[in-house]
Amino acid sequence: MQTLRRIHAGGRDNGALGLVALLVLTMIGFAVLNILAQRQANRQITEAAELRNDALRAKFRIADLNGWQTAYALDTVSGVPNATDDAVGQRARFLASAAAFRQDLDRMAAHPLSTAQRQQLTAAEDAFNHFMELDARIVSGYRSGVPARIAASTELVTGEELLWYERAATAVEQLAGQAQAAVDAGATAARRTNYRALTMMIVIGVACLLLAAVLAVRAGRAAVATAHRKMMLATIVDQSADATFAITLDGIITAWNSGAERIYGYTTDEVIGRSVTMLLRPERARLLHLVLAELAEGNQYHLDDAPRRRKDGSEVFVSTILWPLRDTDGVIIGGAATERDVTARKQREAEEKIAEERAARAARLESLGQLAGGVAHDFNNLLAIILNSAELLADETGDQGDQAAQDLSRIRAAAERGRELTSQLLLFAKRDTREAETIDLNTVVTDATDLLSRPIGPTITLRCQLCPATVPVSANRGHLDQILLNLVINARDAMPHGGTIDIETGITGLAEGPAQPLPAGSYAQLTIRDNGTGMSAEVKDRLFEPFFTTKPEDQGTGLGLATVYGIVADAGGTITVDSTPGAGTTFRILLPLATQQPHTFPSQPRTQQPH
Repeated sequence: MQTLRRIHAGGRDNGALGLVALLVLTMIGFAVLNILAQRQANRQITEAAELRNDALRAKFRIADLNGWQTAYALDTVSGVPNATDDAVGQRARFLASAAAFRQDLDRMAAHPLSTAQRQQLTAAEDAFNHFMELDARIVSGYRSGVPARIAASTELVTGEELLWYERAATAVEQLAGQAQAAVDAGATAARRTNYRALTMMIVIGVACLLLAAVLAVRAGRAAVATAHRKMMLATIVDQSADATFAITLDGIITAWNSGAERIYGYTTDEVIGRSVTMLLRPERARLLHLVLAELAEGNQYHLDDAPRRRKDGSEVFVSTILWPLRDTDGVIIGGAATERDVTARKQREAEEKIAEERAARAARLESLGQLAGGVAHDFNNLLAIILNSAELLADETGDQGDQAAQDLSRIRAAAERGRELTSQLLLFAKRDTREAETIDLNTVVTDATDLLSRPIGPTITLRCQLCPATVPVSANRGHLDQILLNLVINARDAMPHGGTIDIETGITGLAEGPAQPLPAGSYAQLTIRDNGTGMSAEVKDRLFEPFFTTKPEDQGTGLGLATVYGIVADAGGTITVDSTPGAGTTFRILLPLATQQPHTFPSQPRTQQPH
């Protein structure tokens, strides 16, 4: 029994010794591990501190970089000479900072980095590369001297360039934070190496939990801030007056803001999932695949006055910018477009162009009128001498010879014809002195119907549509008859195979606008329309010039429409022509309404039957 007790006691002692040995070995092991951990922690602290210092240096460097870029951009916009020169000024400082920041990135890449640190460094490098690529486009735009490209470069500086700067700065800052966290963790580990393993593990575990909690809180706050920024950006884009939408590389619309709804008339539900060709003209829709192919290669488009189609079929002109959209990996997944409605501006420019052309034409005709008036006045005096001399010769010769009498008759006929031509020139030059009277335009048309029906021939139908109300104008009655006769004869000559001439009277109003030929107000309107051969734009531009005619030499003097122009201008009105080759011609005459009641003349009933 005692032997058994000793055996058991020895066993317990050996077990205790073994446990002591095990504890000693464990303590020695923990001591060795603690020493190794201490050395490893010190080494990690040193490396992390160097990485942190490099990251902080890069953080301040990229801030300088952005500042120098903004400075040379402001110098460029302000007109500072050589602002974009790489060798001098703010631009040179910018490039020096860019080179220094690249060296900072290379130094950080030489450190042993964790996966998270490597991701932040890669993000910083990618953002910096985009930043420098955009800078190349920006400085190219500034150096071009083209205002539109300079404005686009300035917009990039304050827009997309700033975004890539923020991404690079954020990545470097987070890398510095991660390095600082590593320094702190290493210091904590170093302070815990003298404690027991369990305490050290507990402390490290608690520290890890605390660090994880801190990181989780920071990540949550960052996520909330990012979501808030995205929400604000989405709100700004959606409430913009410009149309903003996104498409896939197949041309399918995937996003549509309220500005696009206002410009095009389509709601979001009506366009999402449909092809962007619904907004394009058919001839431009056929080129969409070329644009999408260029978009997939990363090219950006900027078009001014691009035509588009609204939901109601009407046309709208927009200034559009289309650029590629990339995912987080930089892969192009589609495109985004911002379009501004410039229809009103384009219409205003067209109206101003019409007004300028009308003013230039009026000035040209005024100059021709002054020249023609002077020539006609002098020529009329010469004709008076010829006629008087012919009369004196006729009185002297008497009945001495039939041949002489015939010659004198021809001389008088030619002189009278010349006098008629000079009278027409004087009308064009607004030097006719016949008095005006207040007369109803309806009465003039009614009374002239029979007179006009005879020269136009049986193959042409004359139709009159008179205004139900009185249309009083202040003009010479004979001049109005001459207007009708000249325009109707002109319409007849444009319809050699027959057709229809419509004469209409009415009262119309003009609004304010640069394209209006007369001040705003109410005017009497006389319209003569035919369905003849029409005329080209070149002929229409010279139509009212004296002696200009498209007829054969023996069929026209070129003074008919010039006379009409002079009569209308002398009455304070305007005449316009609308004509298309093969579709006929329409003359519209506007005359000021007279304030007095028109004189009453015997006339035919107002209701006219076609002739």
